[in-house]
Amino acid sequence: MRRLILALVLLSCLFIPNVFAQEIIFHPQETAAYIESLEKVESLNLFFSDATGKIAYVSLQQGLDFLYGDGEYTSKIEDGLFVVTRSNGAFLEVDVEEETFYFSDYDLFLKQPDGVTLLDIVMDNTIIHHEPMSFETKGRSLTIEYGSFLMDVFLADNHCLLPLQTFSDIFGIAALGALLYNGEELFFVSSKSCLKNYDDTLTELGERYYSVEPGMLDEDFADFNYRELGLNLQLNYGLAAQHNMTTKIREWFEMLGLEDKLSSTDPLVADHALAEICYKYFGDLHSAFNARSPYTGLEREGEDIIPAPSVKKFLQNMHEALAARDEFFPNGVPGFQKKGDTAYITFDDFRIDYSRNYFEEPLTRKEKQAIQKDFASSGIDTIGLIHYANEEIQSNPKIRNVVVDLSCNTGGSLDAEVFVASWLLGQCSLAVRRNITDCQSATSYTADVNFDGKFGQKDDYVGDRRIFCLISGNTFSCGNLLASMLAESGKVTLIGTKTGGGACAVYLTSTAAGSLFQTSSPWLFSSERNGAFFDIEAGVVPDYKLTGYQAFYDRSEKKGLTAFIRKLY
Repeated sequence: MRRLILALVLLSCLFIPNVFAQEIIFHPQETAAYIESLEKVESLNLFFSDATGKIAYVSLQQGLDFLYGDGEYTSKIEDGLFVVTRSNGAFLEVDVEEETFYFSDYDLFLKQPDGVTLLDIVMDNTIIHHEPMSFETKGRSLTIEYGSFLMDVFLADNHCLLPLQTFSDIFGIAALGALLYNGEELFFVSSKSCLKNYDDTLTELGERYYSVEPGMLDEDFADFNYRELGLNLQLNYGLAAQHNMTTKIREWFEMLGLEDKLSSTDPLVADHALAEICYKYFGDLHSAFNARSPYTGLEREGEDIIPAPSVKKFLQNMHEALAARDEFFPNGVPGFQKKGDTAYITFDDFRIDYSRNYFEEPLTRKEKQAIQKDFASSGIDTIGLIHYANEEIQSNPKIRNVVVDLSCNTGGSLDAEVFVASWLLGQCSLAVRRNITDCQSATSYTADVNFDGKFGQKDDYVGDRRIFCLISGNTFSCGNLLASMLAESGKVTLIGTKTGGGACAVYLTSTAAGSLFQTSSPWLFSSERNGAFFDIEAGVVPDYKLTGYQAFYDRSEKKGLTAFIRKLY
């Protein structure tokens, strides 16, 4: 163990005499911390020492207060251990002698504040009701051996200092985001905000992030960047077992021949190697390289990456499906369409606009018209679409069949997916398992689809109509999850081809050098059967198979899909 002399304030330092230990002085640096945008800025002390180079450290207690608010976590030193206790009783013990983090209940320690179960990760509680009578089984305690990754953690007085990136990788996941440090300022980005716009241009936050001068990494920092990536993925990558990654993740890096590249002092080389892992070796369609390190900068050209065969196959299938759909909908696909007694609801992703309050800002007449023409360009989120479709169906007793077209749906917002599932089923249950602790939960939800402030009302769901779901190999992630929920319910008939799988929520994360990427998270969406949980990565098989994409999109009442549906019963 190395004891620490910690400079707690700029003008003084805490002195702990120990003639047998190396004395290290950490100097605090008050750092601007931007939270999802330039408009919301706070500050957090980062700590630096000559002995640890460019590696930024953070106080564990101060970091938890920054992410989750003052008072939720408290800490003390007891019997040589740094003990952090959450208000719900779960605790963490940091043992700098054994170089371990011990969580009495990892899932409870990182549980969402408003969650009704340990793995309730649906955020909205305005239009989605989290049912209290849900199910969960507690997971195992968890020990993280940070010493095996050659990480240094220090204790002094009532403080515990750990590398900022280690803190982000272990504790940031519960905040559903990542901490990024560009060498000057700190940035928190979540799944609801990013450094880039949809057209790949930089947001204002992104411009600020990349305003620093790019450059090479020193050898110690490059090595730390590599080792921390290993800890991050070994702890948080959700499909390790499915990818036969039974060995330690850094040994897996070596097997791939990427060790030297990932630990390169050239940040562009390290970024390229990480992108290779996401697209070529993980190849799970959730994993993606989102943004370069600020040390790499934006001007340097990188090499092309050959993706995994599964990724190429998925992209080819999607291209064929969209081409076939364009033949029948050359001017755009309506979000809501009626064909006689059959209503079609089509959306290619799940989106929720958290800035819009539909109670105060209902859909305008123009927006409703746009939904019926080309939903993709309407600017309306999935919540608005389903609300409008529900209004149309409830007011038209002639509509007997409701078809939800997920044939090109590649996923998106979990909250929006739960909203749709609740509309179709009345109440839905989301089964989730965390692979590193084997914690399991099945959380039930109802939605306020008609925006009257009440949940579970008769006019909040489709009711006694016949419900169908159109699926294909392009139905992925939350699309696959909805298909699984509908299949498990026994209330919905699935038509098409087997879905493309995708069993995990997306985990947005970062590297110590500031690269932003995403992978499949440790939350595995599952189907619950006879008390056992089975992940849905393998996809969902339809009740009735369609051959050729033309059969998916010809909705004519004489020979097309509408006629086919009418003949099923």
